[in-house]
This record gives sequence, C-alpha cells and structure tokens, in this order.
Amino acid sequence: MGKRIVVVGAGAVGGYTGAHMAKAGEDVTFIDFWPEHVETIKRDGLTITHHQGPEPFTAKVRALHLTEAQHLAKEAPVDIAFICTKSYDTQWAALLIRQYLAPGGYVVSLQNCMNEATIAEVVGWGK
Repeated sequence: MGKRIVVVGAGAVGGYTGAHMAKAGEDVTFIDFWPEHVETIKRDGLTITHHQGPEPFTAKVRALHLTEAQHLAKEAPVDIAFICTKSYDTQWAALLIRQYLAPGGYVVSLQNCMNEATIAEVVGWGK
C-alpha cells in the first residue's frame, strides 16, 4: 500500500507537486485556505501546464478547505505532509498537520525559504 500524502497549500508549488504525485497514482489530499480555489479543484481538478515539455493534464484530486481538515481524523494517519505555503504561514500549517501525522510520518517543506526550524519546533526534529 502506498503512502498517504497531504499537501498543505494548493498554489503553484503545492498544486504542481501534488498533481504530479496524484497522476503517478499516489494517494494525495490537498488542504488549502482559499474557499474558491478548493471548490474549483473539487469541481474541475487541477490542470497543470508547462512552458515547454509535457502536454497539459488535469488531475482529479481530493481537496479540503482548511475548515474541513478535521475529516482527516477519521482516516488513516498521514505518512508524508508537504507544506507548500508562504513562509509566514509555516507555523500554523505545521500545527494543523501535526495532529494527523502517523507515528513514523514526516513533514517536507517545499517553500521559498528555509523553514525547517519552524516546522521542527512544532513536529520535532525527527519528523
């Protein structure tokens, strides 16, 4: 069975990364704080285009608004959480996902800054 993956932040970085993982068959759930964006993803999926190279594709993925994240408590724990938010949102994103992490789960920062220390303060250095 594959890893259970959550992407916090479905913008350019999170959307691109998560959509490619979903296309490859991974179990990916997005959590985002922009209601209109979440509704669009739920309705239409995520369409990924490239400046050059591969053809555009649309990934049908699961998306939750920040206020729906509690649904994760009734599901299998998260193995890998990607934080793909702006740096100023790092702490709350780590606090949000910490409660849903599997005992051996971990958090990956895909951000435009070095935020490992901020994340580790919340989830621990081993995660």
